[in-house]
Amino acid sequence: MTVSQHDNLQKLIKLLTTAAANASLYHSEHRQVIRLCRQALNELQLLFNTHSDVTLKVIEGQLIFDNKPVVENLSVNRLLESLNRNGISFLKIATDVYAEELLGLINILSKNPDKQIAVKDSENIHFGQVEIRFTRSDQHQLASWDFTEIATHEADRFMDIYQTVRSKQKLEMTGINEIVNGFVNAFNCQSDAFMAIAPLRAMDEYTYTHSTNICMLNLAQAKALGIAGQLLNDIGIAAMLHDIGKMFISPDILSKSEQLDDAEWQIMQQHPRLGAEYLLNTPGVPRLAVVTAFEHHMRYDNSGYPQAANSWQQHICSHMTAISDTYDAMRTNRAYEESLDTDQILAIMLELAGNKLHPRLTYNFLQIISERDKDTEPSNYTTL
Repeated sequence: MTVSQHDNLQKLIKLLTTAAANASLYHSEHRQVIRLCRQALNELQLLFNTHSDVTLKVIEGQLIFDNKPVVENLSVNRLLESLNRNGISFLKIATDVYAEELLGLINILSKNPDKQIAVKDSENIHFGQVEIRFTRSDQHQLASWDFTEIATHEADRFMDIYQTVRSKQKLEMTGINEIVNGFVNAFNCQSDAFMAIAPLRAMDEYTYTHSTNICMLNLAQAKALGIAGQLLNDIGIAAMLHDIGKMFISPDILSKSEQLDDAEWQIMQQHPRLGAEYLLNTPGVPRLAVVTAFEHHMRYDNSGYPQAANSWQQHICSHMTAISDTYDAMRTNRAYEESLDTDQILAIMLELAGNKLHPRLTYNFLQIISERDKDTEPSNYTTL
């Protein structure tokens, strides 16, 4: 298998598992699922240029393609879990596969507990069991992840964690701690900490990628301020969980393609309180995460929500999260709003500094961004 074929296969697996996760969270006809299904079909066509079919086997816990083990990563492990859960160790996709068939496979791979989906062959997709035993000799073949890959895979992993909350299951802090520790370690290994925020993602799975983006942006801010140790980790955890309350808001409101009406906006404004209450009752969650979830929309002048007295003193982590939140929201394409370019974003954030955003922390943040984006003139954003 060539490098190009390997990349196509990895993209296919990632698209299938992400589509399955979205189908579990929303429904199989959701536009995200349809879009990801279409992209997966495109990756299949690229593989069909060099293979008469795409056949995946599970042998002794290892995914096999073209008689070779597939390099393990989060998406591959998620696919393995889905296949094992459905008793599938042989999956063959023929060249004439069409979108409806692939959508059926995505439904099978999804984890919707309310819908039992029968595993049965379609015209061009066949399932089975593998009887041949295979001993893996190349135990050392592991993916060498750089920071971009960490950001990508941890966002996918975080999607699964958020889904457990939406399904009213217990949040396991072990997974959150591992994700944040991975980011902190990656920052510590970077010779230039400012460049570590380069892989910020702008995918459509906004709630999930937004949280990982905020984590990286908050860590960059905190590192620039000289924060280290447990407080740095707690800031990262608070960033990852700041929007957890959105899991208690209707998906129809979260994914609405138009601006929210007044009634919907009133519901949306409940997510800081709902998130804080949930985290307060979750063992192992740092109190800083509870505070940040509650405060991150209050604004520097306390004009946001939930409403607070003028004397209310917000935590520095809440201010940093608001700054990161503002930046990432403006740079990300969403259903109802186009992204802005960097110059526009920085100009707007300068206007917001001192009223909606903490001024000194905002100037610190803009200095970080100017270090990353060499096209931005650093002298315009000197720290006060």
